[in-house]
Formats: sequence, structure tokens, C-alpha cells
Amino acid sequence: MSREGFLGKYGWSIAHPVQGDVSPRRYFRVEKSGRKAILMDASAVEDKKQVHDFVRIAKWLNDGGLKAPEIYEADEPHGFLLIEDMGDVSFRKAMESGVPARDIYGLANDVLEHLRAAGCSLKLPDYYDSAIHMKRRFVIDWYVPLLRGEENPPGLVESYLDVWDGIEKSLSPCPKGFVHADYHLENMMWLPGEKGVKRCGLLDFQEALYGPVAYDLVNILEDARMSVPLEIIGGILARQDDLVRAWYRILGTQFHCRVIGLFVKLAVHDGRRQYLVHVPRLAAYIEKGLEDPLLAPLRDWFKEQGISFDPQTAAEAVRRAQGQG
Repeated sequence: MSREGFLGKYGWSIAHPVQGDVSPRRYFRVEKSGRKAILMDASAVEDKKQVHDFVRIAKWLNDGGLKAPEIYEADEPHGFLLIEDMGDVSFRKAMESGVPARDIYGLANDVLEHLRAAGCSLKLPDYYDSAIHMKRRFVIDWYVPLLRGEENPPGLVESYLDVWDGIEKSLSPCPKGFVHADYHLENMMWLPGEKGVKRCGLLDFQEALYGPVAYDLVNILEDARMSVPLEIIGGILARQDDLVRAWYRILGTQFHCRVIGLFVKLAVHDGRRQYLVHVPRLAAYIEKGLEDPLLAPLRDWFKEQGISFDPQTAAEAVRRAQGQG
């Protein structure tokens, strides 16, 4: 079925495209008799299971007292959903328009605390079997060759992963629950007309996981594209218990090791060189994280290998990659 055929079946007409994310999904604002909705067109997404997962997770979130788009109509086999229109004001736009950052991040944390208290009855893929966890190796696969200007020697990745395995086994397991897995300001809509945690409209949750509850905290507080005020980070972390705070640092450093490599990969492999501008910030995040005594084995390993996360050194590597130095 075509996009036009799906809309025509239910009497809706396309108004205009809506800016989406970097996935093959496309979004359109549609109208019918003065009503508005959003058409999610995932017809180009190879794995249509994502469409089914969006539907079932949206229902679970709404039934649990949170706010996800209501599903009006669905054609899962062809990749079409007609969903509630939650407006154009993301948390990022709300903050840019004057909503205090403390309120924005405080509400984002309230949603996570609500999810943690509710538990997770959904069947979801396990975080530790996911690409997210596997790709903590990307710092070695992509950043290190950029830094050194040469290919990695054999065994470097395996040695690095062995260090991480030892660090993870040194702690009690992190409490597990629902993990949004892409929990950042653009995937949360500001809904001031709602009350409590429903003021946060959740989006892009179809690839949610069952995993360590500290992961989404890392996603929102250590965004690769912007810096969160330290007093806000400190205030939210003060509300967590010791074990979650310890895993926050471990997962945070793994997160940055994945993303710094991903951004280099996007620049080198895909020609999207605009991502290189974020590399020094991510290097600084990693350098700061390695100050934690829990990560001493990794800090020592990087030092032995001559791998630096000094932001200036990272910036120089970026300039060389851009042909500016």
C-alpha cells in the first residue's frame, strides 16, 4: 500500500512534511475535518518490527501513566502509522525559548524515576546483547587510527574489551529496567498543558531495551552535541544511590567511547565531516570519566597504549583529518 493509499483509506490528507530524525522514517502532518495528526512513514525501513514495537511500547507507556503518542490507525506490514500530533516544541526548543534548564532536565529525570518505580513488564532485547554495548569498541576501531594516523595493531580491540570486562565484573550488577536507548532532548516534546510526568511527550522509543537504568541518565546528561550545566548533573546524580552513580560513570564512559568512534566513522567512512566538531568535547568527557578510581584499569591501559583524550590533542587530530594541519 502507498502512503497516499493509507491516508485515503481513513480520509486524511497530507499537509506538509515534518522534520524527522536520521533514520529512513519520514513524518508528515496530516489533516481531516480540522483535526491534525502525524503520519509516520516507515515503508523504507527494512525491519518492520520497529513499527510493531512502536505501537506496543506506546501503549505500555501510556497505560503506565506516561505520555506517548496515541495510535489512531496502523498498517504495520506496510510501515504506516497515524499517530497523535504532540506539536513542534521539543525539550531543546523549549529550553531555547526560555524554559529553565533545571526544569527541563528535572522533568526528564522524573520520567526516568517513574519508569524505574513501575518496573518493566515488556519483553525487550537485552542491553548487553545490543549493538550499543558492542560498539563501545568504536573508540579503538575509529578514534585511535585518527589519532595515530595508522591502522591498529592486531589484538588491540580484544585487549581493550578485556579491561572493560574486568571493570564490569568488579561491581554488583546495575539495577535493570526499561531503557529508552535514545533519550535526548529532541526525543521529548514539551507539553505544558499536561500535568506531572505527562508534560514530557516521549518519541523514538521503538528500539527500547531491557538494561541498566543508569544508561538513559547518561544519554540525557552527557549529550554528545551540547554541554549540560554541572550543577544540574550534580543535583540529579545526588538523587541516585551509590550503585547507580558508579554505573553511571562506567556506562557514561562506554557511551562516549562508542559515540566518539561513531562520529569519526561518520566523517571518515560516510563523508559527514560536520561530526568531527564534536570529537574534542567527547574526548574531554572520556578524560574526565577516567579520573574515577573505578576506571583506573582503563586509564592505565590507555596510558600504556599511548592513547590520549586530551581535548587539544583530539582537536589537532581532527584538524589533520580535515587537511588543516
